[in-house]
Amino acid sequence: MTIKVHPFGDYAHRQPLAYDPIRRACAPAITVTDTFDAADIILLAHTKDLDRHAEALAPRLAAHQRLVLLSEEPLWDCVWAKDPLTPAQVVETEAGPLPYVFLNHVTSDIYEFERIPYFLLTDYAYPTRYGCWFAENARLSQEDWTARFAAVKWDMAFVAEYRDEPRFDAAFPEAGFYGLGRWRTRLALACTGERLLRMGAGWNVLPRRQTLPDWHLEKYLDLRGRCAVLSAVENTYHRSYITEKLFDSLAIGAVPLYVAGADHRVHDLLPQGAFVNLNGLTPEAAAERIAGFTADPQTLSAYCEAQARMAALFNTPSLLCAEYERLAQALTRNLAALI
Repeated sequence: MTIKVHPFGDYAHRQPLAYDPIRRACAPAITVTDTFDAADIILLAHTKDLDRHAEALAPRLAAHQRLVLLSEEPLWDCVWAKDPLTPAQVVETEAGPLPYVFLNHVTSDIYEFERIPYFLLTDYAYPTRYGCWFAENARLSQEDWTARFAAVKWDMAFVAEYRDEPRFDAAFPEAGFYGLGRWRTRLALACTGERLLRMGAGWNVLPRRQTLPDWHLEKYLDLRGRCAVLSAVENTYHRSYITEKLFDSLAIGAVPLYVAGADHRVHDLLPQGAFVNLNGLTPEAAAERIAGFTADPQTLSAYCEAQARMAALFNTPSLLCAEYERLAQALTRNLAALI
């Protein structure tokens, strides 16, 4: 059976099947159709699209069609969704109740990666670049890294959007799911010193990354070898939510700042001591911990091991293929269960 899905709404370009590598991995079990009436599943990507289009969707859906909110972005679910923890939900419209299924990091196993986190599967450029960058880094010794850290321009860097509204503190503790956008902004504000870089929307007038031809490569070229510590703190906390930030920190040759509880999947990727774990700290306490950080021999040993692990991970094609297969099976299983 082939499942036909029709992406709908303003955020249709931000869901798993919007990305060519994932569409290819899912074919022929799942196909994307441009025709609303031909679809088994109408796919939304953001709760904002549900709010905007529910009235139009309710009378348009056929009896056999299912409405699915397939969210790849925990920030959207944590901040904008009324209930990001319940799969089967209903929104009331003038045409009557509109049932839908909410599939996200909390309500499904779609994003429970084996070796390579979901976000890196959305573009072949990520694993390709990391394979090259980490192979180069893995050749460096502890002495090499000591010299690199001593020659940096910035002691620490924060590259993320400025967010200080209370809504970014939204939390669902029963699911281990909460916002970090405001916390990491306050952390950046609490850190001081002349050799400190803060950049991103709200911090400066540089273009937003979405407007750049290749923001990921530009980030690497701008920061490689220029900062000792780089924040990789995510915008949202969930044990399986890991984006490019962690890998970028290591790729440019910086020690990552991160927030990870005992069950966080980052511990499956990196050895203890290879990153500065700020879990459970206030922004002020975290700033003090960072200020007192030094790359001692134990840290350097763990850091070299982390670089070697990443080089092996991204230079073993079978692991990447297996991750695409796992994701395709999870997407197919979750959608097939609805039709």
